[in-house]
Amino acid sequence: MGIVMILSLLAACGPSAAPAQPAGQPTEAAPVISQPTETPLPAPTDTPVPTSTTTSTPLPEGVLFHDDFTGSLLPGWVWENEKSDRWKVTDDGWLQIMGEDASALSGQAQSNMLFRELPSGNFMVTAHVTAATDSNFQQAAIFLYEDVNNYVAINRGFCEPCFPGKGNGVFMDYKIGGANYWLGNNKVQVEPVDVYLRLVSKDKIIYGYYAFSPGDWQLLTRLGDFFEFNRVGLGVTNADAGKNDSDLIGSFDYLEISMP
Repeated sequence: MGIVMILSLLAACGPSAAPAQPAGQPTEAAPVISQPTETPLPAPTDTPVPTSTTTSTPLPEGVLFHDDFTGSLLPGWVWENEKSDRWKVTDDGWLQIMGEDASALSGQAQSNMLFRELPSGNFMVTAHVTAATDSNFQQAAIFLYEDVNNYVAINRGFCEPCFPGKGNGVFMDYKIGGANYWLGNNKVQVEPVDVYLRLVSKDKIIYGYYAFSPGDWQLLTRLGDFFEFNRVGLGVTNADAGKNDSDLIGSFDYLEISMP
């Protein structure tokens, strides 16, 4: 990875965030971080996902979309930089993506990023993820995404400079106008490979949460005043510039879009 990437990650190595209030209406949170928006770059060419049979099961009230990756992907997903031999839906209903070294975090065309449109206004995106990260700077993430230069992400990843002697954690980072921004409390050291991740956009504030069991949400950080993101994405990357031989396999049990 380039020097810029390493310096950016080292800048993130401040004190880890203390556990915060569960999801819903947090009463204690980090100050909202605001950055000016810039004109987004043109969107890259997308590859439509073949349509599969939709589920006939009614969705619970307040749930706008739910894909539990049973058999195939539901309609509406779009691959970007697809490599079909590096992703699959398993027989037991997990979407698995095998990471490569290129990473959106370092401004590169990350392979096998999977997107779908978001509703306008307030929304909440939740995913159940497993990622046995073991080297810098692997990560399995969910994104609110405009393009490679403008996004917000929360991930289960590995950053040894952030947690010396350890490395595993949940991290939240974002990029606006091509510039990386890091928050002093945008990370927490964790060891479980199985984690729930959530991004909430409410009244122009974006909240990042994590949990180890459904409903046990902890607020990682919040930020706002960017622009209206119109896509949610899933992605896995090694982000190690070829320094390690292992390729991270990130597995997604489901993705759900609902009202906050």
